[in-house]
Amino acid sequence: MDGITRRQWLFRVGSAALGSVVLSSCRPALSERRVDIPSNLADAYSPIGEIGCIACDNCMPCPYGIDIPSNLLFVDEARRKGYLPGEISDRDFAEKGKDFLSRYEAAIPDKAQSQKCIACGECLGSCPESIKIPERMSQITALTDVLRDLRCLES
Repeated sequence: MDGITRRQWLFRVGSAALGSVVLSSCRPALSERRVDIPSNLADAYSPIGEIGCIACDNCMPCPYGIDIPSNLLFVDEARRKGYLPGEISDRDFAEKGKDFLSRYEAAIPDKAQSQKCIACGECLGSCPESIKIPERMSQITALTDVLRDLRCLES
């Protein structure tokens, strides 16, 4: 798996759980005014609650190069500062999402982002806060996938 992204791995194994909808980088079926997310992608996304990472770094190093604490702390900071998108049906979802994604991509290099997580579990059991890290990485990835699809509309 070394040297390939999570998306590439999922594409190779033909993930039935996520399907090709999540793997596509752009789809013209989305609307900027009315966020009309395909059901497979919408089902994978749910608003992210407080994570509560204390940045102890016990989960590091990740064998796939993910900066786990930075991802988790970024989401909690976005919640506190008001730019973490909530429900897809929220009127400000696209606006907050654009801001969130811009900041996320600027703060965390692609190679260290949540989408690289393959849920190997190496980080489990080391967190003093009992954070279900692979689950949280999956939530962040689902959000950024939705937001990247929305961004494609502006291109």
